[in-house]
Amino acid sequence: MEKITNNNNGDFFMKKKIFIVLIIFFALLLIPEESQEFRIRVVAASDTNADQEMKYRVVGVLKQEIKKLNQDDIISEVKTNIDLLDEKIADVLGDRSYSISITKVHFPPKEINGQVIPGGKYRTLLVVIEEGKGKNWWSLLYPAYHNFAFEDLESGDVEYGFYFLERIKKLFGD
Repeated sequence: MEKITNNNNGDFFMKKKIFIVLIIFFALLLIPEESQEFRIRVVAASDTNADQEMKYRVVGVLKQEIKKLNQDDIISEVKTNIDLLDEKIADVLGDRSYSISITKVHFPPKEINGQVIPGGKYRTLLVVIEEGKGKNWWSLLYPAYHNFAFEDLESGDVEYGFYFLERIKKLFGD
């Protein structure tokens, strides 16, 4: 007589293993990649002409000082020279309050000459003047887009894509 066995436990554990592998796979898709990009953002106190002019004066000083730094290792250079940048900003702003820090900041996607600069959180030299309730200026400090600058305007030029599809393509090298 032939013995018939039902291996429900084996099937259950195999399904459980596959389920765990799928969860890990999708979790990896959700983990943001650490970007080597570095950005500058200067936020004006308000949208008045005087505050916007002050923002552009700070931007001018930052661009002038950052241009003097070693562009091959810009993140390290900015970190090393943040006290100097702080002094230069203080000279421009006088007795106005501000903050300066290197932090991660969320940026919207933008398009330049048909190339999309992806949105996301990036390491940023962030300067906020007083309340920081005005339009902000930002730029990228990596070679492909160095010195392109943007105003935070409601332009509606957002590109849409499929996040998971793009992440899967990156995982498989497409």
